[in-house]
Amino acid sequence: MPSKLAAVLLAASAALAAEPTTSAPADGPALKTGDLVVFVGDELTEMAVARRTVTLVYPLLVETFLTARYPELCVRYVNAGWSGDTVTRVALRLDRDVLAHKPTVVVICLGLNDPGYLGFAPDRLESFKEDLTRLVRRCGEAGARTWLISPPSVEEEKGRKLRVMRDGRPAVADLQAIHYDATLARYAAAVKEVAAATGSGFVDWFERSRNARHKVNRLRRGGLAALTRDGRLPQLRSTTLAAAALLRAWRVQPIRVTIDLHWQEGTAQVAARPGQTASLPMEITEGGKRILEVHGLPLPWPMPGGQVGAIQPDWQAATMCEFVFRMADPPELGIVLTQETSQGEATGQSAILASQLRAGFNLATTEPLRSVKGVADLFKLIATRNNTQHTVWRRLELSAPREPELAAAHKQLIAAWQSYVAGYEEMISKYPKTFDARLVLTEAVKPEHLPTSRPVRTRPARHIPGRRGTGNDDARP
Repeated sequence: MPSKLAAVLLAASAALAAEPTTSAPADGPALKTGDLVVFVGDELTEMAVARRTVTLVYPLLVETFLTARYPELCVRYVNAGWSGDTVTRVALRLDRDVLAHKPTVVVICLGLNDPGYLGFAPDRLESFKEDLTRLVRRCGEAGARTWLISPPSVEEEKGRKLRVMRDGRPAVADLQAIHYDATLARYAAAVKEVAAATGSGFVDWFERSRNARHKVNRLRRGGLAALTRDGRLPQLRSTTLAAAALLRAWRVQPIRVTIDLHWQEGTAQVAARPGQTASLPMEITEGGKRILEVHGLPLPWPMPGGQVGAIQPDWQAATMCEFVFRMADPPELGIVLTQETSQGEATGQSAILASQLRAGFNLATTEPLRSVKGVADLFKLIATRNNTQHTVWRRLELSAPREPELAAAHKQLIAAWQSYVAGYEEMISKYPKTFDARLVLTEAVKPEHLPTSRPVRTRPARHIPGRRGTGNDDARP
């Protein structure tokens, strides 16, 4: 690229990263610098680790989004989830595991296990409402702002036996036989009532997950959508519904970038932040390729392995992470978009139709953004910090040795692990929340069918008695 063009490009794209997003004004997020958020609940919340894999619970997704979207917002997060929990069990450990952190925000997600995996019982639901109300009020008295999340809808499959926890003990349940989804609908309504009565925020995970499943089922004309692993525990798609809904309840603004391109002119308008737009030239090669380099773009929503592409276009999460790619004058068949490193190495490719380009296409749902290295690395840092914090709490703080000779060493061990947590928090705060993109646009062409290299086999003509030759009998294929 000519040096003059490079200088113009760098000067224009530098404006995109001139001012990072800071803590929000009065009409911005409900969180503010200095907040300490504690998530409490059952297996829908717990940051458990098995075979070195991360449980993709909604608190982790909420934290990764806020870290990328508001890099100057200094908020601490504590996951106090415990698999199998009910509102009664949370009340027993509230002081030790929640209020001891002196939280300013408490997020409670309960109700999945509270019906006991039994048929609906009105008295049990009434006890749940009373206990949840007391729980919320205790958090309020401790100075915390509270948000409640209902349990999600379950997918009942006839004859499927699930291992569950009933009142703290292992049990087996058939969700369809006991009409568990209908029961959870009543518990979700009860959570909403408690939120209204206590002035708490509310997120209806149940209604969102049920609507999402019905929507996909209509599109697929039958078959259950993959919202759960076993009918009960949510997949990433359902977990992201809860995370996105909580973020909206907190008035969090989406990660949104718009890139408007002019194919013929070879120019682009890039808006990476509200009120910040830069005009960038595209390099046009002799072969007709357009190359766009943009510096300082905000990171997409960090997800496992950098798989922003796991966000399907019909997910609610797609509206929280938009990299809109538009073109008023696209080539007839669209383009092939390739993301390259600064050394010209391709890291991801996606074909985009002309109709998609005119309407505006979300690149966060495609391969090029999956390969952004910073996304995967930031997610790993946050996940490791959560895993380490979980280890300190469950394996060390709650498992003090009985031998007095080990007491001092045990305290030192906890302090050492806590220093690791603090170290990860510092690395997360310093990690770049922007990335540079080199996008190569190639005009899509009709596929050509290459001639086969295998020779055409022929066979001798068959002689049919009484039939005259047609002149083609000697070369019938």
